[in-house]
Amino acid sequence: MNKFIEQIFRDMAERNIEYCHWKSNNNLADALDGIDDLDILVGPESISLFSELLASKGFRLATDTSNTNNPFVFHFYGMDPDTGLLVHFHVYYRFVTGGSILKNHWIPVERMFLSGIHQSMEIPTPAKEADLILFVIRKFIEQPSIVEHFLFRRDYKNIKRELNWLLDGCNRKKIHDLLTAWVPSLSVGLFDDCLDALESDAGMIRRIKLGCRVRRCFTLTVRAPIRASVVRSIEFFRAYIKGKLKISRKDRILFPGGRLVAFVGSEASGKSTLSAETAQWFNKFCDIHHVHLGKPPKTIYTRGPYFAIKCYSICKKIVNLGRKRKESAEGGSINPQDYEPHPVVAVLDAIDRYQLLLKCVRKMMKGTIVITDRYPAIDKLGLDGARIIAGGRLRTILAKIERRVYARMPVPDLVFKVMAPLDLTLKRNSERIAPEPENFVRFRYEQAKEISFNGAHVINVDTTESLEETALNVKWSAWTGKHFRERCQ
Repeated sequence: MNKFIEQIFRDMAERNIEYCHWKSNNNLADALDGIDDLDILVGPESISLFSELLASKGFRLATDTSNTNNPFVFHFYGMDPDTGLLVHFHVYYRFVTGGSILKNHWIPVERMFLSGIHQSMEIPTPAKEADLILFVIRKFIEQPSIVEHFLFRRDYKNIKRELNWLLDGCNRKKIHDLLTAWVPSLSVGLFDDCLDALESDAGMIRRIKLGCRVRRCFTLTVRAPIRASVVRSIEFFRAYIKGKLKISRKDRILFPGGRLVAFVGSEASGKSTLSAETAQWFNKFCDIHHVHLGKPPKTIYTRGPYFAIKCYSICKKIVNLGRKRKESAEGGSINPQDYEPHPVVAVLDAIDRYQLLLKCVRKMMKGTIVITDRYPAIDKLGLDGARIIAGGRLRTILAKIERRVYARMPVPDLVFKVMAPLDLTLKRNSERIAPEPENFVRFRYEQAKEISFNGAHVINVDTTESLEETALNVKWSAWTGKHFRERCQ
């Protein structure tokens, strides 16, 4: 059992929180290791205590952006500070269930589960008989839906495995007694017919007929049946199309909302690696957007000017679209202008960055976590920010335009300033497949030391430690918003 998860359950026992792990208990060991999510039913008198405990452990509430939410089933995510494992509590306050896509039917058997608790791996679990009753009800409520029937057949091996585990050691008389006492709307005969159909892998027509009869026994629903079928079909086809198009975007966001997280630093500092690691980690469970602000795509506002500049450059060989890479003589001084683009290109670059950031902010306002590789210095000349030094009429005008554009950019919520000693930075650069000129790396290193973000929470990251330890620190800070020094406190 994961130690972080183990401690949470110990704390739940100490606070006398009424709960049980109610579903897929044949895979309980995997859930306690953090491989699967933990399906928890919480008693009504323990809701406040349970919420306080999860909040004290750094758990955050998440919600789906689709139309499948209901007010009794919630997702909570927390990070194990020692391993970086994301722990997922799938919490039920009522048994609103009936399908993997849309949970629509309320099966009011919560008290049956909580009144017959057993200990399994030191975790409260329901009696197998109670577990089997709800398992059969859930599977047959799904049958009349074409979408859920398709998903049922696709997952039949796992369903059969769980069914066999539940039947092992079950007492039929106890099942009938529980049905009579707690589920009077479902007759013993209908339940036995459903159970026999599951065991014998009965045909589709028989399962659908039994499913329709079971549905008539449980009429307490979140949505009307027809509306639920429409929503379920829409969500299924959305998921199917996303899968075919290989769209990895998640339909789940964290509360209280999106954040803008920036990684800045010099060349070969490790910022790109850390930003990619952090984005990949968050993308396991929620919607993220990872962008490189050092290379913004051309927009409708800049494509025309860039095309004109390209033509002019080809014809006259005057304007250099790329960054000038003039190597100074060995031991010579560094001229900052050697590494800056033409002022017109700098203004166009600022416009492209601003437009890209506008898109990022719109995503953030909808709950997406936006993670950027690089971020422009907003308040002064600096790394990836305003670069035009006023001098002459045209340069002065362009400098004002450029600074005005950068001044409109939002300040990030959290900035990771990634640095390493200069000698290590130069060594890493030399080991690249396409290393940057040494003087350019030195120039960017000096710029990175001076970068600042007025009003942003900046965390300095030293990448001299191992990638594993540094990435764990960064993930913890990105999750909590605190400095990673507090992780071990």
